[in-house]
Amino acid sequence: MSQAFTTRRPGSPASSFGLAALDFGLRVRVEAHPAQRSIFSGAERLTVQQLTSELAELVSSLRVRSFSLRYEFEQVTSALLTNVECGFWPLARRAALDLSGTLSLARRRRLAEAELCCRAAHAAERIAELCAAEVR
Repeated sequence: MSQAFTTRRPGSPASSFGLAALDFGLRVRVEAHPAQRSIFSGAERLTVQQLTSELAELVSSLRVRSFSLRYEFEQVTSALLTNVECGFWPLARRAALDLSGTLSLARRRRLAEAELCCRAAHAAERIAELCAAEVR
């Protein structure tokens, strides 16, 4: 027996299969170090590098319902990690702001978990502030 998949028309109720399919997200592979602390515990005392690695871990745990958005997360997170590690603060700031905007977009379009997107976006904005302070 074959199944036919059709697109849902606006205004029609969502099927239980369609809603169940939204629960499966795509994961990002990010190199994590086992000595890391829990996500954003005592974030005010962390260095930019530590905060960035914890943000990358948080972004990698997000369930995202769009392949293109997942790819965007991977690219921007990778750019942020690389620029912070190399000390390219203006580029790291730009990557952090881009990541914050992408996370906000995912939250608004309901393509990822709203609470985690909000926490990660605030952390990315904090990283952008710290990068701007490093430039001065």
